[in-house]
Amino acid sequence: MVRIERWVCNTCNKKWIYPIDTCLYCRGKIAKQVGTKAKVVGVTEVFVPSPLHPIIPYHVLMLQDEHGNKMPKKTIKGYAVGDTYEDKPSSDANTVAIVKVKYDFEEAVKEALWLIGGLSVDKNTKILIKPNISLPGASYLGICTNEKVLDGLLAVLKEKGVPSANITVAEQSFFVPLEKAAEKSGILEILKKYGLGLTDISRGVFIGKKEREFSFSIAKIAYDADIIINLPVIKTDMVLGLDGAFENLTRFLAKENFESYARDRKKAVQALAVLPKVLPQMVILGDGTIGMQGNGPGEYGEPGFFNMLFGARNPVAHDTVVAEILCLPTIPYVELAGKLGVGEYDLKKINVIGNELDSVKRDIKQPIGSKLIKRQE
Repeated sequence: MVRIERWVCNTCNKKWIYPIDTCLYCRGKIAKQVGTKAKVVGVTEVFVPSPLHPIIPYHVLMLQDEHGNKMPKKTIKGYAVGDTYEDKPSSDANTVAIVKVKYDFEEAVKEALWLIGGLSVDKNTKILIKPNISLPGASYLGICTNEKVLDGLLAVLKEKGVPSANITVAEQSFFVPLEKAAEKSGILEILKKYGLGLTDISRGVFIGKKEREFSFSIAKIAYDADIIINLPVIKTDMVLGLDGAFENLTRFLAKENFESYARDRKKAVQALAVLPKVLPQMVILGDGTIGMQGNGPGEYGEPGFFNMLFGARNPVAHDTVVAEILCLPTIPYVELAGKLGVGEYDLKKINVIGNELDSVKRDIKQPIGSKLIKRQE
């Protein structure tokens, strides 16, 4: 399945590739039209590289859905005119879905969840959403999870019948009061739209967990939900190399516990590698819609504008694929987690779907001075 979206006037039948509320010509009502069956009606092979398309040759397909709507699609694999183009979902733990985001965040969230096998919820399911709002900054700077991604996710949960009373959105900041970070993020307005508040993890109860030689003080809220949705923003990090699915889990730790490991580089790598083992299984929606490059994760970084959403069920597979797409050097704690059996870190064994990895790969500005990434000499 592939999604091709149009916004169509019910009166004059004019179409737009982006969402509008009212027809600009006749003031008629607009309905969203989603095509899910696509045929290849045109193919162009490209041999000239560019900064956003460094791997050649690649193909630009022209797809046409059952409504006659067309959409370009970049692939490395070759297709012929008349071929059917489709994506097949997989619930395998080592699957990572790469979804390109254009105008419709809700449809992008739906596609990412569908590609990794769906989200089985009902009116009784308790859901904990963990975005990244640890530093103050608007989403267009790439500092916090894009509020539009959260909006899309909450819309999907509402459509699936999950009541607001069963949804908790929680975060913790180790650096500034959470209220200060959340105020600039734009997320509070989205939560208000759905009748939700923001829960400060630091004010809750913490329980002890042990994995290997590491003792963790973990927020009890993580074990009270039926499903955790890990919603990190994808950022470079001068200390960790990458802020992704792993880094977003650190704020389930008590601040003192986090700081005890952060003081020692070797301990930090080892503790971070095993942290997912003491947490429940989760769904990951990595927010790479804007993201950050350069000397992130704060004000010294630059917005990335990656326009991607990553769906996964395992933080090792997720962060491995993200690091590869952004041409980041090896992230030691991700590699160690893979070797310890937390998840798959061998790219050859990770099932990448939605978009081919090489078709979205680009060389972003690297974090200078990172101490926890291995650089190629």
